[in-house]
Amino acid sequence: MKYNKIMINTFDYKNANGYNVIQVWAKQTLQIRDQGRLDSKIDLLERTETNLLPKLLHTTTKRTKHILHLVINGEVAIRPMLCRGTIDFKNEFTFLFGATEKDRKLVPRDAPERADDNREDLILHPRHRCKHERFKKNLEGSVSR
Repeated sequence: MKYNKIMINTFDYKNANGYNVIQVWAKQTLQIRDQGRLDSKIDLLERTETNLLPKLLHTTTKRTKHILHLVINGEVAIRPMLCRGTIDFKNEFTFLFGATEKDRKLVPRDAPERADDNREDLILHPRHRCKHERFKKNLEGSVSR
């Protein structure tokens, strides 16, 4: 069976104050090395073949059936929460909330519910998102000279 490569567009959720929640989370929570690992996984997601998507993305809970998370293992288990769409459900994903995993439990524990709240807000306010930006780029731009 042959699968087509698709180009996935990625977006980030911005809260009502205009803050990109994934960028803020990554800057406050993740080390530079972990941000690079996250960039690499998102790059893979953006250029993957359709048959590989299930290997990259996992569902969270039955209560939050629209919420998926990327699995990025390492010293810190990174679990950014995302959803398909919210405009083009076939060709885009939107990052909604950042989480990590420790001892097989999400940190924060309510990350899927918070991501789902952000998804619902995004459905009501489609302008509460922006094109995903690489984490490393933001770091390079914020280094003081």
